[in-house]
Amino acid sequence: MKKGINLLKKQKRYISLDQIFKGLKVVVIIEILLFLAVYPIFYFLLSRQKKNIDLLSSQKKNLLEFFIENKITDAKFIYFRSKQKQLSSIVKQDANFFPYYNLLKESFKTVGVEAGLESFLIDETKAVSFRVGFENYSILVDFLRFAESEDFLKHFSQLVLINFSNVDATEKAYKLSFSGTFVNIND
Repeated sequence: MKKGINLLKKQKRYISLDQIFKGLKVVVIIEILLFLAVYPIFYFLLSRQKKNIDLLSSQKKNLLEFFIENKITDAKFIYFRSKQKQLSSIVKQDANFFPYYNLLKESFKTVGVEAGLESFLIDETKAVSFRVGFENYSILVDFLRFAESEDFLKHFSQLVLINFSNVDATEKAYKLSFSGTFVNIND
């Protein structure tokens, strides 16, 4: 190795500066090596993240195009859903009147009374009001006997005669209005 004397600088100062530059050179080499080790890892992670973002963006674009193309179908599904909700609310409030109506009509037939059921109203609590018409007084009396019997009253938890009317005195047509509450058929 060749040794030389630096006549321009003081040796003590030169040695200290030389050590600083050697240390700086080592630090720069370590930083470069660290950068070369870390850069590929970050590059790999960021490229993978970019691929995920690109994939999600293309899926979003495809879904938006699908929704735009199927607006009418979507509107039909929304309409169907609203109708389904309306129907379910109606079913919850439904009085299920037909079995009770048939029960009342059949009870008239079993007795053989020719009474005409003119109106029938029932709500979801099974509260009922109905009007029965009769052609003559003897049929009315037969029906009243039947209405007071246990066979007829067993279908009701409560039944009250509300109105008795003679529609036309010349025709001798009579009407009875009742109000009450049916016993649940399921019970």
